[in-house]
Amino acid sequence: MNEINENYEKLTGVEKDFILSQLQKNLEDSKNESFEFVEENFPSYILDDLNDLILIMDCDRKIVFVNKKINNFGFSKKDFIGKEIITFFEVDVKKQIEYFFRRHNQNKLLIFKSSFSERNGEKIPFEFKLENFRLNDENFYILIGKDLSESEKYKKEIEIIQKSQETIRKALEVSQIGIWEWDVNCGKFSYDERYKEILGYTKDPFEGKWEKFEESINKEDTETLIKNIREHFLTKTSKFEGTYRIKDVDDNYKWFLSRGRVLERNKFGLPMNMVGAYLELTEDKKQIEEMKKEKDFIEKVVENMGQGLVLLDFDFNVKYANKSFYKMVEFDDRILDLKKVLDQRDWESFNENMQNLKRNTNNAISFESNLVTKSGVKVPVLITGVTYEEVGLSRIILVITDITEKKKLEEILKKYATFDDLTGSYNRRAGFYALEKYFQLAKRRQEPLSVVFIDIDNLKYINDNYGHDAGDYILRKVTDVLKNTLRESDLIIRVGGDEFVLGLPNAEEIDVHKIFERILSQLKEVKVDGNVRINLSYGVSEYKDFQKDINLESLIKEADNKMYEMKKAKK
Repeated sequence: MNEINENYEKLTGVEKDFILSQLQKNLEDSKNESFEFVEENFPSYILDDLNDLILIMDCDRKIVFVNKKINNFGFSKKDFIGKEIITFFEVDVKKQIEYFFRRHNQNKLLIFKSSFSERNGEKIPFEFKLENFRLNDENFYILIGKDLSESEKYKKEIEIIQKSQETIRKALEVSQIGIWEWDVNCGKFSYDERYKEILGYTKDPFEGKWEKFEESINKEDTETLIKNIREHFLTKTSKFEGTYRIKDVDDNYKWFLSRGRVLERNKFGLPMNMVGAYLELTEDKKQIEEMKKEKDFIEKVVENMGQGLVLLDFDFNVKYANKSFYKMVEFDDRILDLKKVLDQRDWESFNENMQNLKRNTNNAISFESNLVTKSGVKVPVLITGVTYEEVGLSRIILVITDITEKKKLEEILKKYATFDDLTGSYNRRAGFYALEKYFQLAKRRQEPLSVVFIDIDNLKYINDNYGHDAGDYILRKVTDVLKNTLRESDLIIRVGGDEFVLGLPNAEEIDVHKIFERILSQLKEVKVDGNVRINLSYGVSEYKDFQKDINLESLIKEADNKMYEMKKAKK
């Protein structure tokens, strides 16, 4: 299994990111447990501290989760939970969202820009992404909103920068980019007021000296920072760049990114003056750490999800498979070719589906197939495939779901939908459907068909006096005698509590009476409590007048009437 983990680590960053992105589209298809979306069931702590606004809705457009970002706009979570998402958008956007929900857009993404009103009425520009995902067979929707106010501000600032040098300096102040200067000869170090504001000082914490500034940098960052400066001094790089941490007045670290360049060198080529710009990265670093934690979390989910996840190249070679897939096929060693675990009878159809997927890369494809485990056990699976392409990289992602239990359930449902549970004979719906087919075939071929209506005379008496277990025993015994006496092609249909209908192709009425002589003879041997015998009343209708306009219903009715005539004659 170590080889599997090493294989995962060898994937490119793009491949890993794509696998993680596909997880949000393919979770879920095999779990049968019901799921109620509450925060205890969901890792909300992952989303609460993200810088983007996150809302999750159920299939009725009701908001079931909103992260703490909503507090920044003067709202609380209670203001949103349980409300329809469209109530917070204008008419044109509402229509887009309603359409997206109506279409149940699985694996689709809606991106739109709209304003979002704070509680005080001020409108904030946002870019939203709306996407569908499934969790435990339930549809949910996630809306991710990115505040564009800072982005819009930066665009305006860049336009100002292009006009004049003086405007550039003013724009740097507004855009949170600071300026620093360093007189390398004397060690004087100066910077704008923003450095003090970020660190919370009223006076210069570095006392205008480079030496003091260097001492303030976190020791873990100092070595790399000085190395980068030295390489620029030696003209090995065209500019200096480095990230570092400095503690603020409250003893909390602030992250900075600095870039700079030597402006003047002496006649020996040694640097004299250097100027640069800096940007605070504290929030960005926090977001990166949150994203890393989230990515690590999703990687664990990918490895341990209930479905197999397989990554193929366009030649169908296995580039990666998760632990669930290897567990499904009982392999510890790395699998390079799916042929090794795919039922050979399914290979042709699998290959055809993969070729179709390559030709239609914008589509997803789902089909059933069979895997074969290392011990030779066949595992029915549902395979869902999607493609991913970018420059220099083409991949097929397969989500493989074990449907063994589903197949077993289908067989059970099929049985109950066709056969009577107690006797094993055809039930009324399936039996009459088959009898109609027999009737149409007899009419087309002009061959005789006999329909028999049977009633067990004393079943009610047995149920009342000996209990329903005894009655069930009689029903099963009657069915057994019928099955042992009739041909395999004859139909036995239980139509009610004590009533059966038989369909006997190529049999005339005189043949039926001979058959029932044998049936009644065998039933004489069946007794309840040693002395109660079983008897049947039956009626036969015969179809052999092929010129007569008649239907199956009238044949059954005729047999039913004759059965009652026999029953009446016994009284």
